[in-house]
Amino acid sequence: MDINTIREKIPALKNCTHLNCAAVSPPFSDTISEIKNFLENRGEKANFDFFEWVEELEECRKKVAELVNASKEEIAFMLNTSQGINTVANMIDWKRGDNLITSDLEFPSNSLPWYNLRKKGVEVKKVKNVNGEIRIEDIEKAFDERTRLVALSYVQFCNGFRSDLEEISKLCREYNAFLFSDVIQGLGAARLDVKKTGIDFFSSASYKWLMGPLGVGIFYIKKDLIEEFDPPYIGWFSLKNEEDFDKPGVNKIELADSARRFETGGTSFALIMGLKKSLEILLDTGIDNIEKRVLKLSKYVMDNAENVQTPYDEKKRAGIVNIKHSNSEKIVEKLKEKKILVSARMEGIRVSTHFWNTEEDIDTLLENIQ
Repeated sequence: MDINTIREKIPALKNCTHLNCAAVSPPFSDTISEIKNFLENRGEKANFDFFEWVEELEECRKKVAELVNASKEEIAFMLNTSQGINTVANMIDWKRGDNLITSDLEFPSNSLPWYNLRKKGVEVKKVKNVNGEIRIEDIEKAFDERTRLVALSYVQFCNGFRSDLEEISKLCREYNAFLFSDVIQGLGAARLDVKKTGIDFFSSASYKWLMGPLGVGIFYIKKDLIEEFDPPYIGWFSLKNEEDFDKPGVNKIELADSARRFETGGTSFALIMGLKKSLEILLDTGIDNIEKRVLKLSKYVMDNAENVQTPYDEKKRAGIVNIKHSNSEKIVEKLKEKKILVSARMEGIRVSTHFWNTEEDIDTLLENIQ
């Protein structure tokens, strides 16, 4: 892995020390070019070939599937992470008295849609963290015969704790419950194998560790479940034969037998082109190589910082390390003035190291914190 060559592909690194992919990543120059090229061809050259655009979208779908060891039929594109979460929350046939399990560390995107289900009489069981970890034994205690779903982030946004989705999935099978994961803080930084973990659904966006644009969400649904669920909203792209769009007054609803049934149409093709290019670079680098380096760098942070609020065990973390500090917000602002980018979260400084970061980046940060 030639880190210097990769860093040359990221223009923002010439202007700052970026340790903030858990917030928003800097895109590759090739990603920017793909988006610009699409807009220029459409705007200046009036280049319009809709089905050529759809072919590019399908290529992007294949690359997402390759990244997570899924089939392309299991991948849908949405606007953002929240849309995928709300899709799952609203397509399950909840009965009054049903319950779901989540945690007290979740980002609002992965808590508000579930708490909103209380209007339907659904109980939300919130497992409390213990020293920043959501323990398997505590999740198991929360199950009962009315549990329909577990909703947990793959990697927690605040302190970087990584859930053991495979073990949680086994519990869900025992209780005939679904497993949903918000994977935005892990996808692109750590290996996620949907077959190995056995998760039923996930949702993510592309502007963090995937280094793609804002405005593209990724939704996964296990193939066996696709025809079990009707999407809460549909459009012409949800149809089995989406090419029927030019027929007026279509009233026959025959949904796609793939995850595309959860897409409505009007996809931002410019952004899809950008995401496809980012995925090409990440896949060429190799997700296992990326994860190995991400873990090495996050360990370097933990070995050289004090008051760390992130589990040291590499099976329980990925690229996020939280350093507890009473003046975290003020320090983050002062660091920003020096063009050192991190975030303030959970009364600490959240440092997020991607594979192209260096130990020198981390040294610069820690020296300035001191």
